[in-house]
Amino acid sequence: MSDKHLLALDVGTRKVTGMLLEKKEKGFEILAVETREHRTRAMLDGQIHDIPRVAEVVSEVHQVLQQKGQCKISKAAVAAAGRSLYTQRGRAQLPAASSKRLLPEDVLRLEYAAIQQAQQQLFSGHVGRTSFAEKHNCVGYSVVRYELDNSLIQNLVGQRGGSIACEVIATFLPRVVVDSLRGVLELAGLRLQSLTLEPIAALRMVVPEEMRRLNVALVDIGAGTSDLAITRDGTVFAYEMVSVAGDEITEALAEKLLLNFMTAEDIKRKLLKSDLLTFKNILDEKVSLPAAKILEEIEGAIDFLVEKIAQAILDKNGVAPQVVFCVGGGSLTPGLTAALANKLSMDPSRVTIKGKEMLGLLPGKTKRYQGPELVTPLGIAHTAISGDALHFYRVEVNNQAVDVMDLGNSRVSDALLAAGISSRELVGLPGRGLSLEINGQITFFQGEMGEMAEIWANGEIVSLDSTISAGDKILFVSAKPGADAKASVAAVLTRITPFALLLNGKEKLLQPPVFRGEEQLTLVSELFDRDKLRILKTMPLSWVLTELGLADELRGGSIVVTVNGKDKQIPFGPRIIRVNGKVSVPDSNVSAGDVLEIADDGTYPTVDCLTEERPRQIELTVNDKLVKVSLKDVYFSLNSKKVPLGTPLAAGDRLEINVVNHEITMADILSMINFQATPSFGQNKLVMRINGREAQFTTSVKHGDCLEIGWTI
Repeated sequence: MSDKHLLALDVGTRKVTGMLLEKKEKGFEILAVETREHRTRAMLDGQIHDIPRVAEVVSEVHQVLQQKGQCKISKAAVAAAGRSLYTQRGRAQLPAASSKRLLPEDVLRLEYAAIQQAQQQLFSGHVGRTSFAEKHNCVGYSVVRYELDNSLIQNLVGQRGGSIACEVIATFLPRVVVDSLRGVLELAGLRLQSLTLEPIAALRMVVPEEMRRLNVALVDIGAGTSDLAITRDGTVFAYEMVSVAGDEITEALAEKLLLNFMTAEDIKRKLLKSDLLTFKNILDEKVSLPAAKILEEIEGAIDFLVEKIAQAILDKNGVAPQVVFCVGGGSLTPGLTAALANKLSMDPSRVTIKGKEMLGLLPGKTKRYQGPELVTPLGIAHTAISGDALHFYRVEVNNQAVDVMDLGNSRVSDALLAAGISSRELVGLPGRGLSLEINGQITFFQGEMGEMAEIWANGEIVSLDSTISAGDKILFVSAKPGADAKASVAAVLTRITPFALLLNGKEKLLQPPVFRGEEQLTLVSELFDRDKLRILKTMPLSWVLTELGLADELRGGSIVVTVNGKDKQIPFGPRIIRVNGKVSVPDSNVSAGDVLEIADDGTYPTVDCLTEERPRQIELTVNDKLVKVSLKDVYFSLNSKKVPLGTPLAAGDRLEINVVNHEITMADILSMINFQATPSFGQNKLVMRINGREAQFTTSVKHGDCLEIGWTI
């Protein structure tokens, strides 16, 4: 496609109009205009519902215009209807080099900065939400004002100053509207050259800059939507969309006269061309009716349409405007402008249809067009030529060609969103959490964190904020979500205060019973989101002793132990158990932190009950001092560990009992009393006497003996 040709497409609810223009020395000249109707209701209320069917019609218009212009066309300028339209004011201020005059690209950069500021405000405003950015695109904007060094100025180009600023009204539409337009173009063999909003395009042709100091409402009435733009004080200050238009009239006509939709549409267009209309209804009956009679049938639908339009104007403007200009094919509906003037309490002469002057721009003579329906396609072309439309450049995302809106500093994230990649694919979402209600309190377990997406641009790893340019090749690997949270009873118990108590001075930790409804769970039981758990904080003493392996402490019985290699059964009676100092029974309650004592009542088996042997001592007087000497020792080894008398036994214990008898001699006594082996000076004779009699080292001693031991001369 040569740069001297421009294709403007108005893809409407009822028809597609294409306008081919050629660049001349003084502006552009219209070479050809072609309009084709949709053969089915592939579009409703300005929204494309059947992309292939709409693409067929666009392709036909495309081919005809190529033939008429004898040129190859690969791109098209388009406009979107104002369905689900959001508007937001944005302002940007940038420094400027005072030594240089401002160029058009400097002003464009400033305008795009203002658009981005409007976008940020919108995403954080009353309609802001996490997914808004990925579901909406900026489709057009109007400059409200320029400032040079904080003073208002009409045009910045060619000026000098230290700072420049501008304020814009930016418009945003759902991505589905823009994506469906792009999808239609691609199927028709076209690329998206530029995009604007239908009321912006129409406004450019009907209300030029010099007229915008007046309070003018432009109403572009199509088949599916009626788009509004309102000017005041030299600028466009409001846009709005009404989701009723010419199709409302057609549908009312079809209902009243029992017609299919396409027949009703044909009759509506002929109402002002013929006094008597003949047609067949859905019963295959041939009917002839005066046009005046048919008009009576649609008065209610016309009233409904103008009521919606008038209300939208008043909501945005506050009062009736000075003038209302109507464009679009729907504005030709008989009686519509008079009815709208009545609703707004305006002079009927100030509500008028615009566009007939456009007919003079068409090549040759044609009666196919009446004027108002040409306003939007011509405005689309004019907006694209002037550079006020939003332009796009192409990159590749995973080998798919993607058109990215050129806002001056587009990022990788913009390309990914343009490719239809949602934020969920960009950032790995954490796994779903799991909430539990435990004894009436909510406890939450978080899922695992997700992994970020991997992104390369031209072979290098980049981030979402990295800038991009035309022709970049982006490779994207989706983020991975984190694993969902899982929890078991054991995990829950780690989050609560443990059931701890003191047993004979030693801390014991127990796992309290956990119930889900009437079901008692185990430590490994899996829990599910919103489970309601009950964890007991008070338990009977019998349960506590069972958990501690001391259940038999509450009742008499017998245990089997091994004594010197032989099993022996030992009976016993119940032991005394105190909870916080009070003697307790099996049903007594025990709470965390309680103090338990288990005492022997005299009948519980201990190590010394397994033998009658007891340690034996004798008493001697040595040099007038009383000395106790062990004559027999009894040693107890319980489970390989020496223990004293009175140590309690437990079932399965292994006990070794060793009895050692001692024969005590005078020599043993000498070692016991640490006798001084070296005599003092002058003494050299050892004296040893038992009860006054001389004794030897080997002389035995017995209980009650009186011993004398010492050195003499």
